[in-house]
Amino acid sequence: MSALKKILIVEDEGIVAFNLQQRLKQMGYDVIGLAESGSEGLALVEQHRPDLVLMDIHIKGELDGIGLADIMHRAHALPIIYLTAYSEDTTLARARQTRPYGYLIKPFSERELHATIQMALERHEVQVQLTHSQQMLQLALQAAHMSHLMVDRQARQVSLSDDAGLLAGIIEGPVISSDSFLACFAEGGASQLKALLDFPPRAGAPLRVVAQAADRAGAPARWFQMDVASDEDGNIRGIIQDVTAQEKARQRMLHINEELEQRVAERTADLRRQVKEIEAFSYTAAHDLKSPLRAIAGLSDVLVEDCGQNLGTDGATMLGHISDAAGQMGALIDALLKLSSLSRVPMHRQPVDLSRMALDIADQLAREYPDLHTRFSVVPSLMVDADPALIRSVLDNLLRNAWKFSSTTTEPTIDLRRDVRNGLVHYLVCDNGIGFDPGQAERLFEPFVRLHASSTFAGTGLGLNIAQRIVERHGGSMCADGRPGQGACIGFHLAEPA
Repeated sequence: MSALKKILIVEDEGIVAFNLQQRLKQMGYDVIGLAESGSEGLALVEQHRPDLVLMDIHIKGELDGIGLADIMHRAHALPIIYLTAYSEDTTLARARQTRPYGYLIKPFSERELHATIQMALERHEVQVQLTHSQQMLQLALQAAHMSHLMVDRQARQVSLSDDAGLLAGIIEGPVISSDSFLACFAEGGASQLKALLDFPPRAGAPLRVVAQAADRAGAPARWFQMDVASDEDGNIRGIIQDVTAQEKARQRMLHINEELEQRVAERTADLRRQVKEIEAFSYTAAHDLKSPLRAIAGLSDVLVEDCGQNLGTDGATMLGHISDAAGQMGALIDALLKLSSLSRVPMHRQPVDLSRMALDIADQLAREYPDLHTRFSVVPSLMVDADPALIRSVLDNLLRNAWKFSSTTTEPTIDLRRDVRNGLVHYLVCDNGIGFDPGQAERLFEPFVRLHASSTFAGTGLGLNIAQRIVERHGGSMCADGRPGQGACIGFHLAEPA
């Protein structure tokens, strides 16, 4: 239950004061006391702190009611209601200066008294809350090093609340003309502010302006940010704060970004020069190394044909080894050139039928190795979004690997299947060949790494590395499973195109 509102009556006529006290108690108010003079009234205020004072203008003592009301209002911000018989203009003018919450001319009815008291109490409560909010706002502005800004467009004046000394050395005085305010800022910011003053934003629409303070001899550069909006009268209100630290940080960041862009451009140009040098070296290596290798292989064949009878069995065998080694070296050079060119080959992704592509490669392998009868099993309609030429190279490497490492089994089989692992679709080439140690799975994709003897299974050791690089260009990854003597499954996942 809320406490009764406390009321002090200041009235020098005892009968009138007593009658008023009884009427107020009947209305539900707590009358804390009756005072006949200013000294009595001030003493009761100090002792009880009433919520409202009913003041007669004519009271005993040196102070009249208006003078006493002024002291109470200034010292305690108490709401005052005048209850008096005085109604002349001069008295009313003096009374208005004390900002009373009501003025009742005697005699008045209980309804008039009760309504005036209720309105005064409610108005005072709102005023207290408003004052508290203004104090909290001012404290917040000071803590945040901000100031309140108000532009009266009609009077062409700018008012600033700068308790934190935010604008010290920039703006002199809390109220200056609009022209003086504009002169405090450099040309770019001043033009934005002038446009804001001439054409304010619509009421309630916030607007932010960042302006640099005008240059002053020996003073460091400073920037201010103003967040403002127009009211219904066209005046501009908002907050101004010093953003020098943020602006300097932004400029440093811009400078750093420019330096980084310059470094990136320089390193990109350097990288392009290095790539061109590598391309030139690759071309030279292909030409200068493969030519003597072809000569070695060709001369070995000529010696076998023309002088084979005179070389004997051992000589012919050695020449055969030379020819095979030259051919293997040529294949390795071709693989290295292909590996180095992967990053330069443009990629054009489109729908690709992996199933049809695998069957085409299988037919090609069957023609190349007619003596090896391998059974192919391909899941139909396996579609991927990839570069056709590059993904064919991946599939060709996987199928040839499976063909090679299953060739020593009695009934070699190779499958192309689809599998979902960890929510990702993988396309797997599986065989029933010699398999591999699962602990060595990651090494399969390293260049020149061979898990099986080259004398048994020929190859360059680059096929799976090439496949991995192509898959990574598609945003995907490779996977490998196997067991010694139980075959292997090697496959890939492709990321969806952006």
